[in-house]
Amino acid sequence: MLDFWYSQRCNRQLKLIIIIAVCGGIYAASTVAKLGPIFVGVSLAIGILLHLLGEFRLKLSAQNPYADGFRALTMAIPIVAMITLIGYLPKTGHVWDTIALGLQCLGFVAIGLFIVSIYTKRAKRFED
Repeated sequence: MLDFWYSQRCNRQLKLIIIIAVCGGIYAASTVAKLGPIFVGVSLAIGILLHLLGEFRLKLSAQNPYADGFRALTMAIPIVAMITLIGYLPKTGHVWDTIALGLQCLGFVAIGLFIVSIYTKRAKRFED
């Protein structure tokens, strides 16, 4: 999925549609249960970390002896972080509340990734 997001096939219009859909999903899930600001901040940080790890992975050459291990690590760290974050969500007693909070966490991870990846790939306005 990340390879598609960073590829040339995913143009600006498609990225905008994806971002709007994710924001709509976050809004729909927030009508069921509200996610706390600490969880939002940690979710955004995980998304930013996901982007930074992906950038470092792309900078490693294929001949580097640590390239395969780092690729596995860049996939494992965000997954473990998301599972841990979802594990710390408040227990409300209703399954749908927990699902809504988990979807919001996943959506904010995506928003964190989107913000940083779009900002780093933006066109420069002025020549230095």
